[in-house]
Amino acid sequence: MRMLQPLVELQHVTKSFGGIHAVKGIDLTIDPGEIVGLVGENGAGKSTIIKLLSGVYPPDQGSIKIAGRDMRFASPRDALDAGITTIQQELTGFDHLSIAENLLMGEAWPRRRWGGVDWAALYAEAGRRLTDFGLTLNTHRMLGEMTAAAKQEIAIAGALARAARLVILDEPTASLTEPEVVRLFSHLRRLRSQGVTIIYVSHRLDEIFELTDRVVVLRDGSLVATHRTAEVDPSRLVRDMVGRPLEQVYPRTRSGASGAALLELTGVSRTEVFRDVSLAVRAGEIVGLAGLVGAGRSELARAIYGLYRVETGSMSLSGRAWRPAHPRDSLGAGLVYVPEERKRQGLVLEHSLSDAISIGFSDRLTRFGLIRPRAERRRILEAIGRYDIRAKDARQAVVTLSGGNQQKALLARWFERDPQVIILDEPTRGVDVGAKSQIHALVDELAARGKGILFISSDLGEIVGMSDRILVMNRGTIETKLRGVEMTAHNVILAASGLYQQDPSRKTDLARQPDGRLP
Repeated sequence: MRMLQPLVELQHVTKSFGGIHAVKGIDLTIDPGEIVGLVGENGAGKSTIIKLLSGVYPPDQGSIKIAGRDMRFASPRDALDAGITTIQQELTGFDHLSIAENLLMGEAWPRRRWGGVDWAALYAEAGRRLTDFGLTLNTHRMLGEMTAAAKQEIAIAGALARAARLVILDEPTASLTEPEVVRLFSHLRRLRSQGVTIIYVSHRLDEIFELTDRVVVLRDGSLVATHRTAEVDPSRLVRDMVGRPLEQVYPRTRSGASGAALLELTGVSRTEVFRDVSLAVRAGEIVGLAGLVGAGRSELARAIYGLYRVETGSMSLSGRAWRPAHPRDSLGAGLVYVPEERKRQGLVLEHSLSDAISIGFSDRLTRFGLIRPRAERRRILEAIGRYDIRAKDARQAVVTLSGGNQQKALLARWFERDPQVIILDEPTRGVDVGAKSQIHALVDELAARGKGILFISSDLGEIVGMSDRILVMNRGTIETKLRGVEMTAHNVILAASGLYQQDPSRKTDLARQPDGRLP
């Protein structure tokens, strides 16, 4: 018998776009003071549910009740007034305004008697909110000066400071380090103890198991399962999400024997970014590059690709001295780089899927300086099939694709060049478990074919499961090199924090528990 009135009730909720059902007759009840995980592949309907609850869309059919009252939100402001706060995966802020101005945006600012803004009070209130969240920042600083991780924490601190009854978080830890994730979870648990309801959307199943009370699974717009978190295992959850078992999350078809060094760095440095970095990536191996946000991993990758200049040290590519002046040099030499932020750094969202893919290899389909359209179309269609990119057709705009399909389109663009060296920066960030499994299989297959892969990831299970060796960066330099039994999640965290040599138990930890979760 239910003791509490539900805070959230969705009754037969349906939403369509252009005749395509994004959400199909969903019934869902969430109690006060409950943390509910919302999981499913990209395109399953999670984002639509978030936007229905946050006032972006009205439902086509069905009803939404908050604390027993029927709600028909005309705008996100109505949802905020009803006590619903949403923290989106793609953060929006005003880089040219201060942290304080961003934190109190949309609220009534403190005023002086004559009507002007009381700036001292504004900055003080912003400082109090950050302090309550455990942050110490100068609230006069411009938001644009902050790192991605700091911006994420500021947004979460601002949202949690409001008197919300329901907080919705969409992939909130994508840019956070492990200590920042621990701090966020502590605050969310505190909110739960105060009766606040939380909907937590994440592709990181270890977070779902650690944090939530219940898990709601969506697939193809329908609610297919609801589980008490303590009563379900990862295999069942994945099967519910994708409609089939994923036989091996981290495939390994490569032999393990590596060939000649394809990429070598010796003592390379760039002021205030990275220093004295030496590494080698050999044919047929996946070298993991781990570290906390800000450790210098992405900056090093961009320097190898030709986006940054290396000031000291030397590099070689396929046995020849390597000092690219431009990414064009890398493409011509058989080196490609897939950046960590696909929407900002890799894709033009307004382009068609066809254009997004073909830009990577169309220069190889020319005759007398002109692209052969028939050959180009054939290669595009082959790539869409080969990489299992789910789209209506090749003309579909990239912005309308799910995150997983956007990422696979970006991988198709560069993998179709048949490069020898591949740098992957967070290749599965923000994609669902099905797409993640496909990407892992593609990367493993490339290594089995003799490609050299530098694999950057903040996902501990992924970096351990995919890598033949792991290099861990800390404060701009490679702190530790891990092999064999040393390659564990525990050791990666220690090395990333500069504590690996100080922990006598570091070589005895297990990378993953039998159920696939991080310890």
